[in-house]
Amino acid sequence: MVPSNAGGGPRGPPPAYTSAASGSHQQRRRRVTVSGAALDFSRQRSASADPLFRRILAAGAAAGGILLLVITGYLIAYSSPLWAIQSPISFLTTPAWITGIEQADGSVLEVYGAASVIFGTAATSLIAVLFAAPIGILGAVYLVEFAPRRIAAPLAFLVELIAAIPSVVFGLWAVGDLSNRLRDSIEWWIASSFGQIFPWLSEDPTAPASDSVFRAGFLLAIMILPMIVAVSREFLRSVPISLREGYIGMGATRWEAIRDVVIPTARVGLIGAVLLALGRALGETIAVTMVIGNAEGIPSSLFLPGQTIASKIANNIGETSGAISLASMVALALSLFLLSFCISLAVRLTLRRFSQARIVS
Repeated sequence: MVPSNAGGGPRGPPPAYTSAASGSHQQRRRRVTVSGAALDFSRQRSASADPLFRRILAAGAAAGGILLLVITGYLIAYSSPLWAIQSPISFLTTPAWITGIEQADGSVLEVYGAASVIFGTAATSLIAVLFAAPIGILGAVYLVEFAPRRIAAPLAFLVELIAAIPSVVFGLWAVGDLSNRLRDSIEWWIASSFGQIFPWLSEDPTAPASDSVFRAGFLLAIMILPMIVAVSREFLRSVPISLREGYIGMGATRWEAIRDVVIPTARVGLIGAVLLALGRALGETIAVTMVIGNAEGIPSSLFLPGQTIASKIANNIGETSGAISLASMVALALSLFLLSFCISLAVRLTLRRFSQARIVS
């Protein structure tokens, strides 16, 4: 019970709550009437929980670093038999996958080359970025700046839903329908308009309708487009509204505010979105394998079949025999791993620059 002040004199500080109420009710009253004690109790709990939370975070970070070192060590160790007979420079620059070199004793030494699959990987990824980057950024601008709220939210959800579609579904769609449509429309227009000027854009009419480097790159563009839209949308939304309104208040139109203020402010973040999508395009396997044709050598035209690093590994890993053959596959994986790591590092540095620019502004 709370004692009454029968004497009518000045009240002293409220005593601690000592009524025989329920535990939960008593604890609530104690926190209200004795707020200082409650705050001290909260600090004690926070102080005891912080070290444990830091240890959990440190363990997670250490596990990620250890896993990265384990994968790197595995790739280096299992590719070492190849480096014993061939230099990394020779491996990266030799066009043919397997080349026989006759030795002085009459034996033939097999030399592996990754130049053709590196070309296919770079070509498909660049085609994907060239198509997806401008469309994705413009789509994000529309969702943030122009689309009504009742439309923007469903469209954003649809973009995220498309990003979750398995790659094999995209591959089946490309084989069954997309490839023929591309051949009769975009490929025909590019070949007829630029084929005489650039031989690598000329089309071979005898090539299969479902196999080419260009079709693989275009399919990748469709697959990475939702990622560019989603990430770019978040960076565009982070631009302060006061910047837009201030520029419009100076007499600029809404499009001029987007062109001169919004996009430049989010520029580094937009670049990060494109680089992040490029990292996915580099490692895509199933869908690319289904439409690129998997032909050996560097194709003379983008409308001819080719190979990427991922598709080469997927097609040949089951046919390896011997330490050198397996080492060549692991060497390809190491090349793709290092390339993806460089892209991820570029994304991190770009986003760090974006964060620093936001702090300065």
